[in-house]
Amino acid sequence: MSDDPPAEADRLAQALYERVHTRGESVADASAALGLTARQRAAARDRLVRLGLLIPGSELSVETSTALALSLEHGHRALDKLVEQHVLTASLARDYLGLAQRPHDDTQVEFYPRQERATRLNQRLNELAEMARHEIVGMHPAATWSARGLDGGTERTKISLGRGVRIRSIHAQITLSDPLMRDHLRDRVAEGVEVRVAPVVPTRMLVYDRRVAVVQADPEDVGAGAVLIRGANVVRSLAAIYDYLWLTASEPQDVPRSADGTALTEQQRAVLLLLAAGTKDDVIARRLGVSTRTVTRLVGELTTMLGASSRFQAGVRAARLGWLD
Repeated sequence: MSDDPPAEADRLAQALYERVHTRGESVADASAALGLTARQRAAARDRLVRLGLLIPGSELSVETSTALALSLEHGHRALDKLVEQHVLTASLARDYLGLAQRPHDDTQVEFYPRQERATRLNQRLNELAEMARHEIVGMHPAATWSARGLDGGTERTKISLGRGVRIRSIHAQITLSDPLMRDHLRDRVAEGVEVRVAPVVPTRMLVYDRRVAVVQADPEDVGAGAVLIRGANVVRSLAAIYDYLWLTASEPQDVPRSADGTALTEQQRAVLLLLAAGTKDDVIARRLGVSTRTVTRLVGELTTMLGASSRFQAGVRAARLGWLD
């Protein structure tokens, strides 16, 4: 690995890619021209391979738009599998764990129906937060939040952080388009919470010290109640799902334009309007007077920004958020 700071390592990788891709130089020649050490060259090359911008074992570079499209496709396939696994896990927790358990099985399940979520469940969450000693992890799909609704969780978070508990939180990427949630997450990060965002968060879940989990009872209905599961074996499996999503999620500042709520450019707005109408890339390119490659790049950025699974969905979500008004 290179000893360079992350920002410097990224700059060297970008400079290497520019010379290899644009000027057609070999990795060795480009590295020599840039004055890279052997370690810096290896680190930069490894970075480009992991980004899909350099084909492993070769000197062939890949267009950035192609690499982005392949990365998004791979990510969507992985998330589809994750969602499927979670649905199966939720079904297991809801429909089977309540049946008679073997004597040696320490798994316990509590179900909190819709009407008890605001009272008994909140009380239980306070108790679990007080008992946590090492780690609390949570994931939160897109939802409509109010300042009052965030207050309870905020207080629990501060208390746990004060005791040295590590807290990680994954949110739906589209959450960053909500000023209230954007400010809320920025405040939590300042307090010490580790926050990441993902295009798709399949359900709401909290895991305490990898021994107790609280899971949304029905992934399709946030109001259907919650399931509390105790038992190291089952909860470790749920934590493993969380760990996978954490590895594939992004830092908020790495999501194009969403972390600070900056307004769309006129070009982005035009692309979204045409996407919502189902217009193809080549037609969009002709109407805007740009290359198809530029349109493909913009579509990829906007789809990621909106946490959409398709071009058309990106346009629809942008309209619902009022981005096209």
